[in-house]
Amino acid sequence: MAQALRDRGVEWVFLNPGSSYRGLHDSLVNYLGDENPKIALATHEAIAVAMAHGYAKASGKPGYAILHNLVGLMNGSMSVFNAFCDQTPMVILGGSGPADPDKRRFIDWAHSANTQGDLVRAYVKWTDEPATLAGAMDSMLRAERIARTGPPGPVYVSLDAGLQEEPLDATQETGAALPRYAPPPDLQPDPAAVERVARRLIEAEAPLVVCGRLGIEARATEPLIRLVEAIGAAYLDDRCTVCLPTSHPQNLNGDKAARGEADVILAIDVHDLTLATRGYGTGRSQIMGTGAGAADAHVIDVSLNNWFGNSWSRFGGPTPPLDDQIQATPLKALEALADAAERLGGSPAIAARRKRLAERHAAVRGNAKKRLESRWSESPVSMDRLTHEVHEAVSAEDWRLVVRNHRSWRDGYWDFPGCGYYLGGDGGGGVGYGPGAAVGAALALKDQDVFPVSIIGDGDFMMAPGALWTATHHKAPLLMVIMNNRSWGNDELHQREVAHQRGRAVDRAHIGQRTEEPHVDLAAIARGFGAWAAGPIDDPEAVAPALREAVNRVKNGEVAVVEVITGLV
Repeated sequence: MAQALRDRGVEWVFLNPGSSYRGLHDSLVNYLGDENPKIALATHEAIAVAMAHGYAKASGKPGYAILHNLVGLMNGSMSVFNAFCDQTPMVILGGSGPADPDKRRFIDWAHSANTQGDLVRAYVKWTDEPATLAGAMDSMLRAERIARTGPPGPVYVSLDAGLQEEPLDATQETGAALPRYAPPPDLQPDPAAVERVARRLIEAEAPLVVCGRLGIEARATEPLIRLVEAIGAAYLDDRCTVCLPTSHPQNLNGDKAARGEADVILAIDVHDLTLATRGYGTGRSQIMGTGAGAADAHVIDVSLNNWFGNSWSRFGGPTPPLDDQIQATPLKALEALADAAERLGGSPAIAARRKRLAERHAAVRGNAKKRLESRWSESPVSMDRLTHEVHEAVSAEDWRLVVRNHRSWRDGYWDFPGCGYYLGGDGGGGVGYGPGAAVGAALALKDQDVFPVSIIGDGDFMMAPGALWTATHHKAPLLMVIMNNRSWGNDELHQREVAHQRGRAVDRAHIGQRTEEPHVDLAAIARGFGAWAAGPIDDPEAVAPALREAVNRVKNGEVAVVEVITGLV
């Protein structure tokens, strides 16, 4: 089993220890020497899975985690759901049994199940519980193939504890190099559909392109630029992603009117088509709104969404409002559309449209600058200033924003070169993703002369601070900035909204939300796990010097944490 992981080229396995896989653990340490793969010890199973999640997105390779029987899988299950919604290829191994009742201790009965995979079956692509060594080899190798097949996602394989400890008479081949275990080739787009869609976009009056999960794929930047320029389209990122370069004159992120003006919307690799194109017009809440969509727009979906999901979770929204589709590997479809649009485009009307969009782009950037100036001196520190200051501190480095707090992020202050510079959100909205994902990404980027930076909230950090120990132990350089508003801020805003709707005062909205009396010293917690830390900082003039010191620490191979006290909005 251990050799199969090495034969598949697995670099890291993320785990919290458990006796149900003690046989595999010993083989990883004493047979393989804790090299290829190397063990990354986590302080909680949810952190281990989040690390594998962040590692997979940063490395472009499947993430591997090992969880202890039922209880470990229960602890890690929320992080599994995040990875499922984020369509991240991961192989999660678990220990189970022993299947033979005569080999079980008392605790094995409590921690074993007839079908252990039932705990996560609703939000993984596949599960298996092989009973023999040959079956285990097939399951482990097949699992990675399924995880990597588009749309990708996590899989779960439970390895019997008794089987792990049976002696082998001789070395056996794992079969890892057999063609049957390679993922299938990319699904190519239908040429007729590409031609049809390209013509529709060129003939549109106000086309809009919205791009989603391709944001982690650096190769998508070039064809995306070619496409939006050839059709003269406005561009918006989907939620929790960055695709088109920030400075591109057709990038209208921050212009909430753009979505409502479109007559044709091309959604590329977007998981919730309703949110990306029309929005949810509920009057129940205005928190996290995206701006009104165009109800009559012609919506074109480019994705593999029809092959994703199951009947358990409502993730992805209702039946999507699409009028046309290209069902293919999104990057391949994007490349084909860019080629077709360049061949068919070039009219004066498109050039004029691009000029108008450039003027709007300049206005959006100007508004962001004015907003920053108006909030520059606020204390607690405004999230506008903090977002700006972090970018200024790392701008000279080959940075990657591995995690950001999507709720408190401020657009307009980071200059993203395109896809691959921000690794995207948690997927399923499970708080506690940030620390583990940031550390997993830092391990993937270690020794690559890349500067990993994460910006997370205080609530996210407090759910999983132990992730820092793994980073410091393995000397994985990382800058982690904590935006500490001393509240479960998103939910405090919800309490304010409900109070307004019911005609009540908002002065008690903080009860059951604020982490005050006492204030939590998050920088002290970070130091306790071996990181260098600064803060808590509430003076806006002290932020930049602390960040400069933190950047130098990271460049010297350290984990640096900067805690900044911020406002609620």
